[in-house]
Amino acid sequence: MAAVFLAVNILAVCLIGRGEIRAIDGNLAEHAGDTGTAFHEIMENYKHSFRLFAEMMTQEIGNHPEPDSIWDYLKSMDSKMLEIEGDTFDGLYMYYKGRYLYSWDTPYSQYEETGYVATERPWYKAAVEGKGEIVFTPPYMSYANHYILTTISQLQPDGETVFAYDIKMGDIQNLVSGLDRYEKEQVMIFDGSGTVIGSTEEKYLGGSLYASLDETADSVEAAKKEMEDAASGAPEELAKAKDKKEAAEAFYAFRQDLGNGMEKLLDKKEETVRLNLNGRSQFGYLHREQDFNFLVLVPAMSIVKATMTVWLIPLLLTELLLIYVIGRVSKGIKNRELRDAYVELGQTQRRLEIALSAAQKAAAVDDLTGMMNFKSFRKEITSALDDMEEEERGILVMIDGDHFKSINDNYGHSVGDEVIKLTAQMIIGRIRTVDLASRLHGDEFAIFIANTSDYSVARRIMEDINNTIGKEAKRRNMPSITLSAGAVIAGHGDTYLSLAKAADEALYEAKVTHNGGFAYQ
Repeated sequence: MAAVFLAVNILAVCLIGRGEIRAIDGNLAEHAGDTGTAFHEIMENYKHSFRLFAEMMTQEIGNHPEPDSIWDYLKSMDSKMLEIEGDTFDGLYMYYKGRYLYSWDTPYSQYEETGYVATERPWYKAAVEGKGEIVFTPPYMSYANHYILTTISQLQPDGETVFAYDIKMGDIQNLVSGLDRYEKEQVMIFDGSGTVIGSTEEKYLGGSLYASLDETADSVEAAKKEMEDAASGAPEELAKAKDKKEAAEAFYAFRQDLGNGMEKLLDKKEETVRLNLNGRSQFGYLHREQDFNFLVLVPAMSIVKATMTVWLIPLLLTELLLIYVIGRVSKGIKNRELRDAYVELGQTQRRLEIALSAAQKAAAVDDLTGMMNFKSFRKEITSALDDMEEEERGILVMIDGDHFKSINDNYGHSVGDEVIKLTAQMIIGRIRTVDLASRLHGDEFAIFIANTSDYSVARRIMEDINNTIGKEAKRRNMPSITLSAGAVIAGHGDTYLSLAKAADEALYEAKVTHNGGFAYQ
């Protein structure tokens, strides 16, 4: 019996292990894919803003075609684009009628002294190669300002004029920093040349995952030399050089620890790879696209906890079956031991059921607010759509906080968390029990209003939420935010992905004012 017990357990562990590996592979693929989807939405937002800028410049050129007039208009546009883009925006420029025009106050003589030739710059060449498409130049890390910087540009129909402006890719870093699907996970987004443009570890920004370890070590030495040279210069240059050195050292340490892990990930296309980082077993998954790549590294224990339902229930059933069979065989010999075993089994089963129930509940709830998280919200919406009658309708509302980043910057993340919790309370308090509400991530929320297709209902709910947030924040002596919202009508046969995309497009229109706007598709 002991031999049979051992053999069955070994077989069960092997079979369950294979199922666990498939579950891990699927979960990491979904995580990387969702990150990619959110990333491309951000990139599309960048392009959308650029189209607005290009449309305004095209109209101005039509009305006042002289370069000097365009230059003056370009400088006046700087403040308008800053209002639209906020911290993302970093300056406008263009090549027009053989001249380099820009929005900064820097005298043109300074550009001439450095030998700056607009038509030789990467942004101009990239725009020409794009043949009218909106293009991004390779991003790089600005250690003076602590952000990844890139240029977005476009060749105009005349084949010579190029519109361009610089953007800070902070929205990408905010996306990655807000990911918390797995405990102690690392997520990196890098471009086709290996440059890290988003990372849960901020010091890795600007590093190259495609560079060899020797090249990464050379970058550390170059950064040290740069800091030594800056020691006698201006304080801001020394601070910049110091940050660059510390980032280079941190990234080099990561690459050392990763070893040949990057080669394994690149070799195993769209497959989970077992790695060893910081002496801990980790699972890595690399989702590769033509221009950008999405790397997920998760400690083995974290993902085993997250996939508990995959292996715990089969293992529990196996053990129950084995114990039952052994109990039946031994019934005539050891009645007393069998009864004790059943009692112990019942207690163990109950503890496991309680633990499993707690794990499942925790996996479906946002830790900060107690609302449904993104995964469980999407599941509930999909179920609600499937259960709808043909004539039934509901409204999906995507919600985003206005100026929430300034609260984190000015008051700290602990105050920001309190504002998020207050916002969640006000949202939950203003919807019915038949409606659904979720915190997606960061300061983004969503609600589903059942049994209505009247947008005025959704608008009144959002106005009520914004009013109560303002009043309650004032009563508690807390900073307040407004919530902008985009809505779309949902019915039987719709998918969550299509509804979310439409609601996000409406939300983008509502966000233009940054003061609690409401729009719908």
